Amino acid sequence: MAATIAVVALLHYNTPTTDVWAHPLLQRAYYIPILLAALWFGWKGGLSAATLAGASYIPHIMMAWKFDPEYRAAQYIEIGMFFVIAVLTGILADHERAQRRKVEETATKLGEVYTQLQRSFEQLRRADRLSALGELSAGLAHEVRNPLGSIEGAVQILGRRDLAEETRQEFTGMASREVARLKGLVTHFLEFARPELPRVVASDVGLLLQSVAMLASETARMTQVEIVVEAPAALPLISVDPEQIRQVLLNLTINATQAMPMGGQIKLRAVRDGESIRIEVEDEGGGIPTEDLERVFDPFFTTRSNGTGLGLSIAYQIVSQHGGHITARKNPERGMTFVVTLPITVSGIEAGPKGN
Repeated sequence: MAATIAVVALLHYNTPTTDVWAHPLLQRAYYIPILLAALWFGWKGGLSAATLAGASYIPHIMMAWKFDPEYRAAQYIEIGMFFVIAVLTGILADHERAQRRKVEETATKLGEVYTQLQRSFEQLRRADRLSALGELSAGLAHEVRNPLGSIEGAVQILGRRDLAEETRQEFTGMASREVARLKGLVTHFLEFARPELPRVVASDVGLLLQSVAMLASETARMTQVEIVVEAPAALPLISVDPEQIRQVLLNLTINATQAMPMGGQIKLRAVRDGESIRIEVEDEGGGIPTEDLERVFDPFFTTRSNGTGLGLSIAYQIVSQHGGHITARKNPERGMTFVVTLPITVSGIEAGPKGN
């Protein structure tokens, strides 16, 4: 800055006073180092540069313009403007730097807080996984204990030598049923714990619903339940694993059938909802208590005495793997409606060969 002021002063001193156009230009040139000093070093730097510029300019005023008092007075006023501009610019620059420091400090603190939140979130996730593992273990132990107790009692009775053949067959059948129940429970647990990845193909929703209705027809007939399929022919194909989605819908349909021991109607309905297909399974059963609606997809939660509580949890996992979601709601009059919403294309995978 000092060198720039010295160059301007040197040019000023060596310019004849007859060059009236050059002196105002050189006069204004002092503002360049003053403004730069104020911007870079604050009001103190600007004030120092203004002082140096004024000290360099005053001798020139006194020597070159001593016979023109009015012009000389104007030049002294110009020097005063050096200081005004320097101080104001320096104050603004200092304020801007202070704001920038605050922003940087705030950004640093926010970064630290974000890092802490990430750590806390990871800890919560680990705690949640441990909690879920504990619930699964407790639920599995509870579900296994009952059939094991029945099998143990049956084996003890079967060990009697004087046991009647009819009683022996009865307890043998009981043990077999409990073993089958245990096998089913373990199978469901493994499906829940290690779900298979979807094998996505283009699938016709209407055909899926028709096949589910056919598979559940015998169970429905035994309880005098009618299954109605409502699926417009214009529905687009969707990219899903048809076997997994059929498993989900069949599970919901069988649950609905079991909820209507006195008969009724189940509606399997499919409609397009934007870029998704919404499938509804509506029944006329007794429904689920409102306080239990938030827990219906929890592992091992069931409202039936002989249920494992894993069917809806597995359905939830399957639908989630397809990028969709499943919800349950009470109907206005009676019964429940389970809603499965699936995107038409899953994870950017275009529909392949047609499946149903």
